[in-house]
Amino acid sequence: MALPPNICLVNAARSLCDDVFFAIASTNRLDEGVLRALAKRRAPVLQATARGALPEHLGAWDTWLVRMTAAIAPIHPPRWLAMADVIDEGISLEGGARGVRSLFTSKPSEKDIARVTAFGGFAARALAAVLGATGTFQMEAKSQRGCFIASLGLPEEDERALAKEEPVKAETLEVPEGLPPKIARAVLRGAFYAAMLEGVDPREEQAVLVIGKKTSLLAEEVTAAHGEARQRIEAARAFGAPCVDAIRYVLEGEKESSDELAVAAARLTLPMNHRTEAITAVNVGGKVVLAKKHSLDKKQREAALGLAWAAALRSDPSYVRRSELALRHDAVAADLGDEGAGKDARRGVESFIEDELKALVPLVPPPLP
Repeated sequence: MALPPNICLVNAARSLCDDVFFAIASTNRLDEGVLRALAKRRAPVLQATARGALPEHLGAWDTWLVRMTAAIAPIHPPRWLAMADVIDEGISLEGGARGVRSLFTSKPSEKDIARVTAFGGFAARALAAVLGATGTFQMEAKSQRGCFIASLGLPEEDERALAKEEPVKAETLEVPEGLPPKIARAVLRGAFYAAMLEGVDPREEQAVLVIGKKTSLLAEEVTAAHGEARQRIEAARAFGAPCVDAIRYVLEGEKESSDELAVAAARLTLPMNHRTEAITAVNVGGKVVLAKKHSLDKKQREAALGLAWAAALRSDPSYVRRSELALRHDAVAADLGDEGAGKDARRGVESFIEDELKALVPLVPPPLP
């Protein structure tokens, strides 16, 4: 008689698939280096799951999203995070000590803490000022701000205090002394991106313009920031739609998993104003028809296929079922312009997950007698 699957390892595998799913969706890339680096930072959580702790997975969306965002911040800040460019400019303590100091300790210096507190705090307040410019502060706004604050890696007390602040009007924002122009530009790009998440609202856009004026940026810099934010929005829309379709097509017939993962993909890849159509299609439940309606470059195609395969592996399918899923996966790859890309994406995702699971097997408790 076959032994039942070890629930601890099954939970660890599911959490690992969710980590891969998050990394690909958030970076728009299937990048082994990013996956390995994220696995290293997530190792304590996955090891605890293998030993029997309750797993962390996307089913507990709000908590999982914040923790995953903080974990990946020093590696590759999520593209859906409005203030991702601020993190890219080094405004985060999640990476630990920097420079020569990192040879002796992992703890950031007091100077770095003060820098991130000042400039990161300003970016968080600017984000809230824009997203609250309409007079309401919706769940999407709270999620954006919460994930950004978690990415800063501030001391726990400072993080809690910043998260509790009420949004203020852009006119009352205080610009920290010594704010570097490159960080001011990153804040402005993020502010414009945030203003575009739900479509164009003149109140939000006006708030961004006020922030630009307060930071003394030139008019051409403000214009450039607006254009770059617009490009990010359009790039997200172009990548997110085929990801949602790929997951729904590969997992056709497994409605519960398909719906959960397609919605998760939409939330991680599509701006809010482009998300409604995708989520409506999921709720209606109509079939996905492959009609070569999506155009992706090679890296984006690899990522979309990698995301779909991470979704497929999440349920730990049998060998026969995996073969069926792979056939559908190849059909998606062909529809995106390269049938062979399906096999390559599967190999990349599977080799990573297999390596990480092998490291967890010795930690699994032995079966009860």
